[in-house]
Amino acid sequence: MVHLVMFLHSAISAGTYLAAKRALGELSPFEVALVRFGLSSLAFGLLLWRRPVRVARRDLLALLGLGVIAIPVNQGLFLAGMAWTTPGHAALLYALTPVFVFLVARVRLGERAGPAKLAGIALAFAGVVVVLLGRGAVGLHGSSRQLAGDLLILLAVVAWSVFAVAGKPYAQRYGAVGSTGVALVLGTLVYLPVGLVATDWSRLGALSTTGWASLGYLVLLTSVVAYILYYWALSRAEASRVAIWSNLQPVLTALLAWAIAGERLTAPFVAGGAMVIAGVILTERG
Repeated sequence: MVHLVMFLHSAISAGTYLAAKRALGELSPFEVALVRFGLSSLAFGLLLWRRPVRVARRDLLALLGLGVIAIPVNQGLFLAGMAWTTPGHAALLYALTPVFVFLVARVRLGERAGPAKLAGIALAFAGVVVVLLGRGAVGLHGSSRQLAGDLLILLAVVAWSVFAVAGKPYAQRYGAVGSTGVALVLGTLVYLPVGLVATDWSRLGALSTTGWASLGYLVLLTSVVAYILYYWALSRAEASRVAIWSNLQPVLTALLAWAIAGERLTAPFVAGGAMVIAGVILTERG
């Protein structure tokens, strides 16, 4: 069941880079974050109202810290980086998530490093590189602005890894909806004053239909459904075994481009996709 949930999570997350880049074409990172997490927090608030969760007082501060890492830190860095870099570069950098998750889980949760698990993580990352290079989605040449965007995305990956691993005990204690909902609502409350001051409301009023659709994807699918799926799986499996599934996202994005836009599937894509799948299986067995 965990495998199916994480495959669904990867399929949803594959569209996040494209939706975020599209929304950032009309809005600033502050505005996208305000709408995205303001509305997703309302959704989580409704879920928590229907199924109340009693959080111990000692855990509220920890969940507040997780919320700050998830929204002002992780998503602030992600959206700012996406405004300057490309979806391909962001996907490549997020393919490093299993590496950072494993390192954090090794220190915080004591997860063990078997040869098969390490080989699987390395193989899956190499497969992502082959897929993205084959599609021409990444390159070694870029402006200093793009390099700064890549650095921000890399810092966002580190922040997400900390959020994922540190939240595992609370997901086990309060459930995926309870832990994720409380953390995101608290994190949004911290971000709200900044977002309200930095937002140009006239731009929101002039947002196109496609822009609103992109925001809707980020709100409902990425920030509610995908977050719940991730923490549900995290409460039932090792953090590194859950994180490795994120490397399927570039492969699924390429398949989406093939199905919708008729983009050609090349030999590097087939080889890289096979490497990613083999890496996921190897990590799971390890």
